[in-house]
Amino acid sequence: MILDASSIFLAVKNKKLTILKDAKSSQLVRYELGNVVWKEVYLHKTMDIMTGLEFLKMLMSVVDKIELAEPDYVETLKTANRYGITFYDAIYVQLAIEHSDKLVTEDKKLRNKVRKDVDVLSLSEII
Repeated sequence: MILDASSIFLAVKNKKLTILKDAKSSQLVRYELGNVVWKEVYLHKTMDIMTGLEFLKMLMSVVDKIELAEPDYVETLKTANRYGITFYDAIYVQLAIEHSDKLVTEDKKLRNKVRKDVDVLSLSEII
């Protein structure tokens, strides 16, 4: 399975770490997870900075155990254009395509845009 940052964040938050055992993601996921934690701390105020720092450390230690792969970037740009999605999102979609694998994301808009060509699920569908 190819997991994007939204699904990794939710899996760790909900303590569903076994789902990450055979997961793959992109190097990009580290930066996206950092941004998710920043949003939780600064924008949503669901955690204070100290909790955010601890959660970020936990997320990074989880990512250290996941296989990180990089897609063909030329094909990624084509994928972004084909589906009208960001290059960031297209990285995960392209990884799923290249690895003939499922994409796991909590992004409903992304799931709907690529569903016809990519096997795409949310975390709740695989737990």
